[in-house]
Amino acid sequence: MKDIARDQELVAAQSAADAFDADRALTTLQALCTPDMQGRAPGTAGHDLATEFLAAELTSYGLTPELDSFAIREIMRLVAQPTLRAKGARLDRELVHRAEFAEHPRSGPMPEPVTGTVSEDGGAGEWAALSTVPQGNAFVELARTLVSRGAVGILTAQNADASGFLTKRVQGPSPVGLPVVAVRPDLLADAVGGVVTAHVPLIRVPATGTNIVASLPGSNPEAGPVLLTAHYDGVGSDPERHFPCAGDNASGTAVLCEIARVLTSSEPLPRPVILALVDAEEIGTLGSGYHARALREAGVEPDALNLDMAGKFNGKIAIELGPADPAPRHVIAALDSAGRRLGIPLYAGMVSSDNRRYASAGFPAAGIGVGAAHYHSPLDSPERIDPDALGKAGRLLLETIHHLATRN
Repeated sequence: MKDIARDQELVAAQSAADAFDADRALTTLQALCTPDMQGRAPGTAGHDLATEFLAAELTSYGLTPELDSFAIREIMRLVAQPTLRAKGARLDRELVHRAEFAEHPRSGPMPEPVTGTVSEDGGAGEWAALSTVPQGNAFVELARTLVSRGAVGILTAQNADASGFLTKRVQGPSPVGLPVVAVRPDLLADAVGGVVTAHVPLIRVPATGTNIVASLPGSNPEAGPVLLTAHYDGVGSDPERHFPCAGDNASGTAVLCEIARVLTSSEPLPRPVILALVDAEEIGTLGSGYHARALREAGVEPDALNLDMAGKFNGKIAIELGPADPAPRHVIAALDSAGRRLGIPLYAGMVSSDNRRYASAGFPAAGIGVGAAHYHSPLDSPERIDPDALGKAGRLLLETIHHLATRN
């Protein structure tokens, strides 16, 4: 009898995995990446539009999503297009924002343009050019020294990534007492000895984050839930350049929405399933931290699966477990079984995302990372999403959920 029951479970799991429609997921992803979504950064009208869209999407599958809002102490936002003009013997032109210079998350306020000669020492009236950037307290102490010398600001080196852009950074430690601007290293070297006028209007303001949470009841009222999460926020667009934020993480969000459709179209699983589209991952995994605390306070202890980036399959899928001691063996077994059945290689790798918040709350947790191209770049667009990656992520998670829900 046990063998018959297990065979039935396997058939049900396979049926659910086969029902995943990567094209439907891609359509959801494309809707999340339109310019009016503004890169889905908290505190923007585009973010609120994305929240409404996703709540309506889950509602269309017969779910009743709850919008759980929380306060965000501070977000960084560019309120106008940054400018940087270099005038010197080796560099005499306007630099291109994001391709050649960018805002720095530790910058002090710069409400007006700042002009100064560029030197490596950073004396009175000068920009200090840093080819090597000290970290942590060393950077704070250097900034204090430069303030005491009368320097007007700091120019730091930042390499462009493979996309040709300086990666957009939306979080960091507290600002220092001077304006700070990141410049491509070759251009920074050419600027030394000349004059730079920069205006990077980066402000810090409070905002509101919103988690979107929906639940599917299980057939066993005593069973604990399986939690499936993905963050839907993005890094936000620049004032004159759109960031679709497709791989990170419209891809994971779209996969979760399609999984919601499949699960609501199937017979209930023994264990309940909680679907959580969490917010503010890009600025410190704030939404998942808030959600994990709420679950803990309510006495709910789920097995947590978090999907971050499912836009590009590189031959295998990264899995991060824990930290937990001992490791969550039942989660390992579920993922391993799903990967083997589907022929998808898995490996132990870093998935630095919301899964760590749930693990730190004491829940058995796994982060799943399939991959994406052009991280935090304007080129992270739907055209660069591999539908097969969406399909592999969706089928793997559906198989894993079925394994966890029917054998624990």
